[in-house]
Amino acid sequence: MNILEPYLAATQLCDFDAESLIRVKAAEIAQGCADERERFERVYRYVKELPYGLEDWDVKASETLRKGWGMCSGKANLLVAMSRALSIPARYRVFRIAAEGRLLRWAVEQEEGLGAQLGELPLEQDHVDCEAYLEGRWRQYDPSRDSPLEEGFMALGIPLERVPVADADGEVRYNILASIDDWARRRQERRRFRTGRQALFARVNEQLEKIRAVSRDL
Repeated sequence: MNILEPYLAATQLCDFDAESLIRVKAAEIAQGCADERERFERVYRYVKELPYGLEDWDVKASETLRKGWGMCSGKANLLVAMSRALSIPARYRVFRIAAEGRLLRWAVEQEEGLGAQLGELPLEQDHVDCEAYLEGRWRQYDPSRDSPLEEGFMALGIPLERVPVADADGEVRYNILASIDDWARRRQERRRFRTGRQALFARVNEQLEKIRAVSRDL
């Protein structure tokens, strides 16, 4: 078996085989590209510029494409799906990062009652990005934040850098996956917010939109 074959396969969440919408969109975006690297860079930029927002972890790639926004896991999953639809091997990279405390504190300051609903802010959080096999090696890409959100962060002094968390041995452990399905379902089962989470997501996402508005007003 080709060692790259698992990184070209469809899964239940990476559903480019069952959903022609993903294949059609990927082909449309990549039309006219000179080579594989350019094709991937095109779909990467497309997925990156979809607005970032909080949601569930176990979202199908087709759903992210249809609604036009997603969380880190959803956007990484869509990028992997579109890459594989173009026959470019891609895989997921899951790791722990220091919690985005400055962002969360800013959001809490903007809306009364949001802090009580969020509860004690975590010190760490999970993050998902992806890797694509291009020009003979794996290259890392993070499509999670759209440019207007990043520009708003910079205007408000919210750090852009994500800080990976090292283990007791001082090493950052990256979980490299051909399929996100099992990990996403397990992560969904242990998420902090169970009841009323969609309403909470909507409240936080409203604050993210305010940050984008800051960048538009510059």
